[in-house]
Amino acid sequence: MKYQLHVVVNAGSASGGEGLAALRYAESIGRAGCAVTLLSKHISRKQGREFIGMGSLELLVVPSRRNLLLELLAQYDYMQTLCEQKQIDLIHLHGMWSPFLAAAALVARKRGLPLVISPHGCLEPWALGYKRHKKLLALRTYQGAILRLAALFVATADQEANSVRRLGLRQPIAIIPNGVDVDSLPHPAASRQVKTILFLSRVHPKKGLLDLVEAWAIVRRPGWRIVIAGGDEEGHRAKLEALIRAKGLESDFEFVGFVDGARKQACLDEADIFVLPTYSENFGIAVAEALANELPVITTTGAPWQDLVTHHCGWWVAPGVQGVSNALRDAIDCDPGELKRMGQRGRRLVIDKYSWDKIGCAALKVSKWLLDPSRPKPAIVKEDGA
Repeated sequence: MKYQLHVVVNAGSASGGEGLAALRYAESIGRAGCAVTLLSKHISRKQGREFIGMGSLELLVVPSRRNLLLELLAQYDYMQTLCEQKQIDLIHLHGMWSPFLAAAALVARKRGLPLVISPHGCLEPWALGYKRHKKLLALRTYQGAILRLAALFVATADQEANSVRRLGLRQPIAIIPNGVDVDSLPHPAASRQVKTILFLSRVHPKKGLLDLVEAWAIVRRPGWRIVIAGGDEEGHRAKLEALIRAKGLESDFEFVGFVDGARKQACLDEADIFVLPTYSENFGIAVAEALANELPVITTTGAPWQDLVTHHCGWWVAPGVQGVSNALRDAIDCDPGELKRMGQRGRRLVIDKYSWDKIGCAALKVSKWLLDPSRPKPAIVKEDGA
């Protein structure tokens, strides 16, 4: 059995897509037959070891200190000991821009272990442009050095792989999408007089919510409302609410805050259409979750979801007010029976392509090849120029 250490800054329930993706990736590769330790500064679930399928998953919280330098030294020592005790074969970083992840990369270098990096959207053009000067400085110093240490990158789609290549990084890239749970059947709520368009993600500038408000002001229809579910970041909700008031749309929008578990499922059950008007996603796990719940999806080309068009289960439009408003109009005017069929096709797509069991097997196959290059290279691994 192979032993892997996965490291993510925050695996708490409210941490957003990166933390959840890291946790579920670790679970899936454990289920496929690996012994995995997930190390984080924050974990919501109870710590301990779980045996999953043929492998196992252990959740650990790294030690913390009040002084940043002392904390990093303690974390470095902790990871060194952990690697020795558990005979770790490989270290996998989820995310970027963190001294904690930098410490893990130094451990990999010190011990001669292969380093795998999942950027989780951090290298997308919009993401690099946001707080641009800080990120350029990091790329020229510590973060650039970490990226060059990587033996392999894991990208969720070709779009993210292209973002890696644009930085001149030539290491192999495995294309492994995020997954979604498809075990339970959706339970749509009974027919209602008012229909719901659901947004479920972080309330953050890159998610395109200002465009959604502007678009709704253009296509507004009686009998429809928009529910915004997600934690507020950088005070963005206040800007949205101000725009909603300015447009006189207060009665059409409802903010429900961060939702998880049963509350999250209730939001999905009560929705008729899902919308993510984003400027940048490496994958867009919320899209996959909506499809698994048989919801037709509206999203933008800022997310790698051409499958919505290919499989006739949603709208994939240019970011901005015009693209979003056109898609909203088409969706609202769509025959209810066709909306239902679109949702059913979307769930079938997720089952066939994005189940965590399939993803775990693919991820384990890639890591075995990385540790033993004499094995045949998996088809999902793209080398420079391939």
